[in-house]
Amino acid sequence: MRIVLGSTSKSRNELFKLALPEGVHLIDERLNPDIDEKAIRHTDPHKLVLAIANAKADVIEAQAKPLADMMVTADSVIVFGDAIREKPESEAQAKEFLQSYGKTGIPAKCTTGVVVTNLKNGKRASAVDESLQYFDEIPDEVAHQIIEVGEIMFCAGGFVLEEPLIYPYIGKREGEEEAVRGMPIAATKKLIIDTIAAM
Repeated sequence: MRIVLGSTSKSRNELFKLALPEGVHLIDERLNPDIDEKAIRHTDPHKLVLAIANAKADVIEAQAKPLADMMVTADSVIVFGDAIREKPESEAQAKEFLQSYGKTGIPAKCTTGVVVTNLKNGKRASAVDESLQYFDEIPDEVAHQIIEVGEIMFCAGGFVLEEPLIYPYIGKREGEEEAVRGMPIAATKKLIIDTIAAM
């Protein structure tokens, strides 16, 4: 059984391998779902991430059909209080995002929508995962150093758990580390297994 990931993210690709049930093989080709995510809006974070993950599937489904039996697309946002946070739009916003978690004690609620498409009949199964990540307060100097590295500018909520500079400030977590990084393993594996069972 072949599966393709609709993402060019190297990190998400590596994490995705952990979600593969036995007998399911990830093909080497990674498809780029080039969509305008900002054009898709919703006040409900669950509906937002599923709408974006489905839109990604829409644009690459035809390209994926000859390559694999199933396709997975996903999207993540961070919910902070009542606010939905996507990728920071400036370094100032990245700093605001990064330091707000530790200053307030409010966790980053990592909300990821995953869509599995059966490429044989076009049917889709989806799920939304939520994991909480707490942080200790991050000093100005460290925040500037993290921003200079640049990776957080491409990450929802403005933080990257893999960044060594942030390690000393990572607090408790409720949920999977992989889910906080944008790929919920258990939820994704269940969707894949359910999709295979329905084939």
